[in-house]
Amino acid sequence: MQDITEAGIGDKCLMDTLIPAVEAFEQAHANGASFNEALDAMKSAAQGRDSTKDLMAKIGRASRLGERSVGVLDAGAVSCCLILTQLADSVQPRLKAG
Repeated sequence: MQDITEAGIGDKCLMDTLIPAVEAFEQAHANGASFNEALDAMKSAAQGRDSTKDLMAKIGRASRLGERSVGVLDAGAVSCCLILTQLADSVQPRLKAG
């Protein structure tokens, strides 16, 4: 995603969720955590999602709302968090069973 957009953390978009989640997963894996433990670390996506509530949208459709976007979670960040956490939650039991 970072190759196709200039959006990043603090822009009130899905990148506020995706970047911290990927970084947490990669760091856990690099530190020798199991894949299952790295998936747990990836669930830090929720913190990124929650951080968008106090931000003003800088890009995307919500940016035209200006100050009115403050106080509301970003839809892209929420969706990204749901996808990542549901992915982890559905894969982890299969890892434990295998």
